[in-house]
Amino acid sequence: MPQRHYVNRFVRDFRQWTEKYVDHMHFTVPLQTGTADGYKFPGEYIGQYGVYEAVKHIYSKNANLAHLVTNDGNNLHLSKKYFAPDLEKGIIHVRD
Repeated sequence: MPQRHYVNRFVRDFRQWTEKYVDHMHFTVPLQTGTADGYKFPGEYIGQYGVYEAVKHIYSKNANLAHLVTNDGNNLHLSKKYFAPDLEKGIIHVRD
């Protein structure tokens, strides 16, 4: 089977038997605990801001979405209803 990499908030509760379903976890909360036998689930801490930076970049490159990034560049205004279509339009614009 191909390797399965996932993104999740935590990896702390994953044990040996989880490797049957997931090969590697990219996690955003830096809590990784070992078991009594020293096992730690294979994973990589990726930080909490990677997705934010990607969405900010996509929105700021599109004139129709740039107003959703605040002037100081630290906040994004997102719509629960229109997030997916807005993001897709922004990705298409960046690709073009």
